[in-house]
Amino acid sequence: MDKKRTYSIADLDIGTAAVIKEKIGVVSHTHTVQFERPLTLAERMLFVDVLTGFYHTVHFSHRFGDGLVGVPVVEFPEDSIARYTLRQTTLGGPWKDLLLAILANFGHEVAPIRLHDDSRVFASALSSVAAD
Repeated sequence: MDKKRTYSIADLDIGTAAVIKEKIGVVSHTHTVQFERPLTLAERMLFVDVLTGFYHTVHFSHRFGDGLVGVPVVEFPEDSIARYTLRQTTLGGPWKDLLLAILANFGHEVAPIRLHDDSRVFASALSSVAAD
């Protein structure tokens, strides 16, 4: 059985690779996910659906604050790289653990994640699961 992954403050750090912009009270931050291999079209569509589902879970559950102001924008500049942009009223939010857990599950079940921005948190999580 897989152990539940807990994240440290360093894991939650937005990192230096993220692009952050603020305009009229809305903070947009773009993150880059580099996968271990190219994603198929179906996997890329699933990644978009997963992030859209994340937004709807946060928005409609009212359990993670109301800071997110729109569905994430996802693009794939390469088959093995995804960029997603979140828009919110403040940079922080109680939904970060949920997002990291969703990304970790995608990396474990669909396509391994090499880097998230400049963090190897998901790569190390996969290594620790494989070592158990």
